[in-house]
Amino acid sequence: MSEPSPSPRRSALPWRRVDDAFRWVIEHPGTIDAVVFGTTAVLIALAGLATAPTASAWWALFSVPMIAVGAIGRTRPAWCMTVVAVLAVLHMAVLMPVVVGDVMTFYAFYCAVAYGTARTHAIGVALGMLGVLMQSLFWAGTLLTDPYGGPGAAAGIFILLLITGSVTILAIWALARLQHARVRQLALSRERAEQAVREREQRTALAVADERARIAREMHDVVAHSLSVMIAQADGGRYLAQKDPDAAAQVLGTIAGTGRAALADMRSLLGVLRAEEETSFGPQPGLDQIGELAGRVRAAGLSVDLQMSEGIDHLPQALGVSVFRLVQEALTNVMKHAGPAAAARVSLRLNGPLLEVEVLDDGRGHDPDSDGLGHGLTGMRERVWAFGGDLQVGPLPGRGYRVLARFPVPTDGLVPATAERMITR
Repeated sequence: MSEPSPSPRRSALPWRRVDDAFRWVIEHPGTIDAVVFGTTAVLIALAGLATAPTASAWWALFSVPMIAVGAIGRTRPAWCMTVVAVLAVLHMAVLMPVVVGDVMTFYAFYCAVAYGTARTHAIGVALGMLGVLMQSLFWAGTLLTDPYGGPGAAAGIFILLLITGSVTILAIWALARLQHARVRQLALSRERAEQAVREREQRTALAVADERARIAREMHDVVAHSLSVMIAQADGGRYLAQKDPDAAAQVLGTIAGTGRAALADMRSLLGVLRAEEETSFGPQPGLDQIGELAGRVRAAGLSVDLQMSEGIDHLPQALGVSVFRLVQEALTNVMKHAGPAAAARVSLRLNGPLLEVEVLDDGRGHDPDSDGLGHGLTGMRERVWAFGGDLQVGPLPGRGYRVLARFPVPTDGLVPATAERMITR
């Protein structure tokens, strides 16, 4: 048997470790600077102690803090620049023109331009040029008083040092500006990424709110219709219990069946909220169940005449669910508000590219006991608008109430995405 080939994940592990280490170095500049400059400062201090008996050991007194302060150069460039500039002036004041720590003047200037604010940038440029001028004047003065020098040599060294220092400052400034642009680009990229995360979270929150609103509409349709039927049946059964016990038993059976159907719908909706993979969702109501809906309403005591034209069986499921819920809500409103002895007529017909759904009743048209705060009409309107249709509701002249919805029939079998989300998954 041949030996198994090494796992790709295991072979890539060393590269991943190197990448993680490099990323850690990039993401922790303060720690890296503290280690590098702190170690260098300690070594400079040890070298100064080794030469302590001589007068030249005084250079370490200025160099050690100048190098140590480099640890905060990238995080606090203004403080680093200030400390380095003060120490550079002090060691020149005690006639020590150059020390090892002077190399930090260039680094402090670089950090001030690359990582500092606009004010720190301007002060850094001014101090850099001032340092070049001071060094040039110091060495020019030294040659001017030197027996082997003179005015010509002093002027020559002054111009040479001034030009060399200015070019050096300009080069460092250019490199620092490039780094500053890179830092700003990284900051902008980070801000864009954070903004993208916030926008994604907002879209998720909006989607959750939309889903909850959809489920609330479904809950309203299920609960309001089922309870209306059960209340009407219970009121009728109470009167039949004394006169016709057999009919009362049938009424109780209808109540139980309506309750079971409502419970099944509730379980389906709550399964969406729980998002359990093992939840079994039952079939969604559609156009083929409108007849059963009319039968339950008739059993509750409301006379319903149902008329459905041929050729509507091929409509998409999302449209069927919305039509079913609209008819359900309309019949529920008839039972609640039309008054006693009312009758309803439900008509579903194809009129060219439109599906017309009409629910008429001969009740009182307007319920004076209604506070108008229900969400049934709002839910119906949203369902119709989701398909690009229109809804007309209102009392009829004399008596009665009318609900007329027109749904555009999709010719390609597709429905709008907003309408598709209305289906209980």
